[in-house]
Amino acid sequence: MAVVCGVVWGVVMVFVPFFWLTLLLAAGVGYVIGEVIGRSVNRKRGNGLAIIAGVAVVMSYLITNLFWGVPFHLFGLLSIALGIFVAVTRLR
Repeated sequence: MAVVCGVVWGVVMVFVPFFWLTLLLAAGVGYVIGEVIGRSVNRKRGNGLAIIAGVAVVMSYLITNLFWGVPFHLFGLLSIALGIFVAVTRLR
């Protein structure tokens, strides 16, 4: 799921390169990853699943930067934090 979200995130950022959009996409990626992980384990919750979701959000951001060369900036750090927060909130 992290790879798919990273690819979609990168494609959207290439065609619509607004910095604030990174924050919205990160929240969406965090929500999708948290929801997919939650559904795949039959709505169970726990710290282990939250860690997996956080790592998946970071991986999707790194995939976005690796393939599309989206510049690393302050909004990137904020977007990672927001995506992790949303993903972890879905699983706690």
